[in-house]
Amino acid sequence: MEIAIIAVLAVGVVAAYVVGIRRGRSQAQVVFNRYIHDTVLQALEAMALRRPTDSADLAEFRNIARAQATALRRGIEEPRGGRLVDDLNVLTADLAREGLRATLVSADVDDMLPDARRIAVRDATREALRNTLKHGGTKQVTVRVEERDGGIAVTTRDHGVGFDMAERPRGFGIKESIIARVGQVGGHADVVSKPGGGTRVTIWVPR
Repeated sequence: MEIAIIAVLAVGVVAAYVVGIRRGRSQAQVVFNRYIHDTVLQALEAMALRRPTDSADLAEFRNIARAQATALRRGIEEPRGGRLVDDLNVLTADLAREGLRATLVSADVDDMLPDARRIAVRDATREALRNTLKHGGTKQVTVRVEERDGGIAVTTRDHGVGFDMAERPRGFGIKESIIARVGQVGGHADVVSKPGGGTRVTIWVPR
């Protein structure tokens, strides 16, 4: 089993490197670091939390490997011209296999965005949801999509343990995988949390 896990991770590292190179040499290192953080590192951390000692653990390991393979494939063969809500539906379904119950709420929203902005919002939302899964102390979260200020806003909200924003510095995931990612496409992200009060992440991009 350990050999299979190593093989999955090795494939992930190679694929992430390919993505970093294909997306532009001038920013290859930034993209590479972000992609490693969002895919391979997430799998490593999840696998390090448990050992595959029974059938339930084996099934969970397979789900993690499947989710990471899917994410890597999407990064290499990025679909074009899709809807953001469709992407978020796929994302929440993927994370459901890892144990996160995400409720997607979207009214009659015109969510068509340029590909770069749609992908940035989707991937930043994935990072926010993974933070809930890893650190939130809850397996339930709401994802709301709405039109706001001439653009599209996606808000993830959990009622987990939260954290003290004054004492806990923003890590790579928040700074790079959320804030910097949407900033590169003209948007912005806001993270609000307090101990015992859960966490809210609002991601906004213009049309």
